[in-house]
Amino acid sequence: MTISALKEWAIVCKGFEEGRQTILLRKGGIMERKHGFELKHNDFYMFPTYEHQSRELLQQDYADKFESILQSKPIDDLNTIYLYAKVIYITETFNREMLYDLRDFHIWNEKYINLRMDYNPEKPLSIVLLRVYRLNSALSVTLSPQQAGCRSWIDFQSLSMEDSEDNIGKPVLSNDMFHERQSQLMEVLNI
Repeated sequence: MTISALKEWAIVCKGFEEGRQTILLRKGGIMERKHGFELKHNDFYMFPTYEHQSRELLQQDYADKFESILQSKPIDDLNTIYLYAKVIYITETFNREMLYDLRDFHIWNEKYINLRMDYNPEKPLSIVLLRVYRLNSALSVTLSPQQAGCRSWIDFQSLSMEDSEDNIGKPVLSNDMFHERQSQLMEVLNI
């Protein structure tokens, strides 16, 4: 069986796990520069990464969690996947001011937003609303050399049956809380 995973900073995965973060802001990695970020899957596992994370790119209320995330960094190439996500809504923007207004939906600060907007400036930034679920049993996976580097999507082959849909647990946010957040997001996006 093959599963697809989106590589994302471990601190961001923590933000999703705690319900503090509900959107992704993506342009793609260095290896995707030519085409930009592409949403290849409507549902996927979230693979926490530790490269390129920076405390100085986080909102102050979340920066204090940064050290504990670094201390949980896996040894060697073994990692743990503990979140599953479903795409609820996606849009693209070049509007930097609107992105600043989305600060309640993610943990990044203005410096991060400016860096993302300035990177590959001819490409829009993707805003992706996710409904995130905890797995009933975390998946232990090993990252191969082919999966390393600045790419968004990776696939894992031949995992145990624990990676089946039966392993997808409860959503991080209750239905009411999620729908309230979704409404607030649509208001900021003027949709």
